Amino acid sequence: MRVFIGLDFDMNLKENLFAIQGAIKDNSIKGSWVALPNFHLTLKFLGNIEEEKIHQIDGILQDVALNSSPIALSLDRLGYFNRTNNEYRVIWIGLKGEIEKLNNIYNKIELEMERIGFPMEKRSFTPHITLGRRVKTNLSFDQMKEIVDGKLNYDFLLDNLVLMKSEEVRRKRVYTPIISCTLGNNYEKGHR
Repeated sequence: MRVFIGLDFDMNLKENLFAIQGAIKDNSIKGSWVALPNFHLTLKFLGNIEEEKIHQIDGILQDVALNSSPIALSLDRLGYFNRTNNEYRVIWIGLKGEIEKLNNIYNKIELEMERIGFPMEKRSFTPHITLGRRVKTNLSFDQMKEIVDGKLNYDFLLDNLVLMKSEEVRRKRVYTPIISCTLGNNYEKGHR
């Protein structure tokens, strides 16, 4: 089972991201776009795991959630990873706000996942929300930034820590929560 740990979003935030994505999409030649239900903030990609590991991960996420509180963030800026001409490997939205609190949760998860056998991430943590992959646009990056800058004024609270299953269904990526924990509050188990 292919899984990752992340923070899930409410529908208002997902719809706002979808509108921003649409503005870029309208000026793009091609791209693999994140579907509206799939917007999230990845904290740790675990890859393919054995079902038996879920119990350990469950306990860790409960503990992290219980000892954390909701995170107040805002959409910050448009960014990208790896560009060749006007083709971008990943186009994303950066975040601002309680980044230190977000980093603390990330670091706790990294340490606990290493303790149960998952390798530490070699790259530094860059909190971002992916909008699309392999995107080729008609515009320069500065022109794309101009289009979305007015849409980035959006504040939100993240409080839903999840272990998400990632699978391909009918050639589309589908994310299903396996474990869901509310930061600073209750714990809820999804369907396995």
